[in-house]
Amino acid sequence: MAMVDVLIVGACTAGTYLAHLLAQKGLNVLVIEKDTEENLCSRLDIIHFPTDGFEAFGIPLSDEGDAEYVRRFEICKSLSALNQYPKQNANRVTVLHLPLFIKRLQKMAMAHGAEFRFNTPFDHLLYDQSGEICGVVTESGEALYSRLVVDASGIPSVVRRQVNHPLMETFEIGPKDKFYVLLKYVELQNEDDKVELSTSWPYYKGWIAPQHNNHGAIIGVGANLSFDYARKCMKKFEDAIPLPPYTLQYEEAGSTPYCRPPYSFVCDRFLAIGDAAALTYPMSGEGIAMAWRHCQMAVPVICKALENGHFPTAADLWPINVAYQRGEGAECASLRATLVWAVKMSPKDNDFMFSQSVVFRDDDDDIPSSEASRLLRGVLSRKFSLRAFMQLLRGLSIGGKLEKHYKAFPDTPKAYASWVKKAQKLWRRAGTMADTIKDADT
Repeated sequence: MAMVDVLIVGACTAGTYLAHLLAQKGLNVLVIEKDTEENLCSRLDIIHFPTDGFEAFGIPLSDEGDAEYVRRFEICKSLSALNQYPKQNANRVTVLHLPLFIKRLQKMAMAHGAEFRFNTPFDHLLYDQSGEICGVVTESGEALYSRLVVDASGIPSVVRRQVNHPLMETFEIGPKDKFYVLLKYVELQNEDDKVELSTSWPYYKGWIAPQHNNHGAIIGVGANLSFDYARKCMKKFEDAIPLPPYTLQYEEAGSTPYCRPPYSFVCDRFLAIGDAAALTYPMSGEGIAMAWRHCQMAVPVICKALENGHFPTAADLWPINVAYQRGEGAECASLRATLVWAVKMSPKDNDFMFSQSVVFRDDDDDIPSSEASRLLRGVLSRKFSLRAFMQLLRGLSIGGKLEKHYKAFPDTPKAYASWVKKAQKLWRRAGTMADTIKDADT
């Protein structure tokens, strides 16, 4: 087979979108996917996609009459652990059927010349005589050659975990590093009950949101460790929050990364994107928009790196790291560290945080004083525990240090090792969301 410019492993949201962007630029792109075309992304039906994202990502707006379109809403709401102090945020969302949305993206990519090969599982990386990546070998033994290999294989990260390069981390995204998402599709029993926007209870990592049935809803939770533990968290959520009476239609289960992304997404002739790069927004676990912004950052760098038949080095691709880590990477690092400590509190403490618009706030909130001073007043009035106050201050402190460190991400690979050494120390201090679980075995 002739060598292609870019070979992408994985044809779900990240891989298909990157293929679309690169094919638009005239590059020769091949996407291989382990699933059949019919089964692609079939584990989840409904997704909530930011309506503004259509324009931002250069995709025609899904609307009434399109196969993937379900509905729209423009407000999201969150409440405290005691179901009080609603925070309302403008958040224009389009509800879509994921498999049909992916099908639409594929057609767009193929119209620009991208090739898709389904039922073609990746087996191992292919190296040339100098020890550099030059393609992949499929499970059938076929060698596929390319100048750049992209891992878009999702949580298994089947390519990234095989890369042998000092710049590339090969960690597994395991049970402690992801959220197991349990979704209940339900029919509401009372005629007057309608779910027309997404409402979340961050303390329980639970929510209720619209689905394709106008008199139905999706009730969901996310939890570390396992689907069994997620089911336990679902019960705690439903016991604590008075959701509308419903009849269960069916359930879906999936998972999303919930850990820090690799410090470097690139090395010589290689790039990791999407779930394979653990790209999710810490507050919501949303991954598609995060991955697509990363792809947009990557495309001009890739195009330049591949000019004149060049095989891209880590230095050629390094601007992808710089653009992400100094921007969204810094923001997400701060949020992730802060949230780990913010959840280490009682329902009463969480309720007070909502009452004072600390971390959780409304679009219209006009806060005259700092978060720390509001919490300290809560401690003095015994409405907020000293333990929670100290924990949250620690989270905010570590989060601030991580944000500052990520904004100083090195311009070149030369200073990378020393930057990583300090980042590692900060992340050890931050801990993980899984560290907060105390009832996994009870």
